[in-house]
Amino acid sequence: MIAVSHIQEDKGRFYIKEENQTIAELAFEEEGPLIIITHTQVNPQNQGEGLATELVAHTVQYARENDKKIKPVCSFAEQVLKDEQKYHDVLNG
Repeated sequence: MIAVSHIQEDKGRFYIKEENQTIAELAFEEEGPLIIITHTQVNPQNQGEGLATELVAHTVQYARENDKKIKPVCSFAEQVLKDEQKYHDVLNG
């Protein structure tokens, strides 16, 4: 499992790199008070390691720190946010 501290940020995405290769990413757009998660992707050889879930958790932390709500368009992110009661405070709608 990769430590959350390895999550990096670029404009419109959070991502995890291993050996100079992006192995997981979460794409988002910010519209005013909303963070819209549009896509999560994990390299096939890294699936099942919880990386996409870690990226969603990082996005929740970012939303809380910036007083924003999350609107998940990505079905994976939506499922994680709805399943985890602890994330409901940042879920839009």
